Amino acid sequence: MRTVRNPIARAPLLRKGGAHVKSKSRQRAQVKRDVRKDVDEWKRGG
Repeated sequence: MRTVRNPIARAPLLRKGGAHVKSKSRQRAQVKRDVRKDVDEWKRGG
């Protein structure tokens, strides 16, 4: 027989487990940094 547990008391962060992948916001920020770097290099001529 299963024990009934309080769903409010369970830590929601523990349910985030899974594959170690970069978050969407981190991916967007990385693209933004890459584009800015490329533009700066292009402006300098090389």
